[in-house]
Amino acid sequence: MPIVRKVIALLMVAGAAGCGDDPGIPDPPAPSGGLVTAGPVVGCPDAIGQEDAPRDTYQVVADVVAVPAADRVLEPAPQTSGEGPTRLFAKWGLLVRAGAVVDVSLLPGWADRARLGWGDTDAGPAAAVRVTACRDGAGWSVFAGGTWVAEADCVPIRITTATGGDATAELSIGAPCSRPGG
Repeated sequence: MPIVRKVIALLMVAGAAGCGDDPGIPDPPAPSGGLVTAGPVVGCPDAIGQEDAPRDTYQVVADVVAVPAADRVLEPAPQTSGEGPTRLFAKWGLLVRAGAVVDVSLLPGWADRARLGWGDTDAGPAAAVRVTACRDGAGWSVFAGGTWVAEADCVPIRITTATGGDATAELSIGAPCSRPGG
C-alpha cells in the first residue's frame, strides 16, 4: 500500500507543478456576473497545451479569450447518439489568457439549440462552462472541445470575465454568421 500512496502523491505534485498552482499565489477572482446556467468547471489540468498567441483564424474576445473568427465556418460532424442540441459537433480549441477565469455561455434562448464543452469533464455538453486558465507563463492555455448544435447555425456565445467584462462572439457552426445582405 505505501507504493500506491507514493504514486498518488507524485501524480498530485506533478499535476500541480504543471499548472503553476503555487500555494503562495492566490486564486484569481471568479467572474462577478456568474454563470447563466450552472455548468462544469474546466481548469488547468484540462488544458492540452499553451500557445504564445492566438492564431490568425481566431478572434480575441474581452481581451482574455480567443475563439474561431466568425468568418471561419466550422464543419460539424454527426454524433452517433446525439439528438436535439447535441446532434452535431464542431471541434475547436478554446484559448484563455494565462491566469484568467471566464464564464463561456450560450445566450438566453439557445439551450434547446446548442451546447458547449471543453476539457475532460463528466458533465458533458452544457449551456455554460467556467474556465480557469493555467497561471504560469504569459501565454494562452488551450482547451480541446467545441460546440454541439441541433442544426447548422450561427451560434452567439457570451464571455464574462473576472474583471466584470462581458462580450458576445459568434461562431459559424456549419453556416456562416456573415450572411449576404445583413
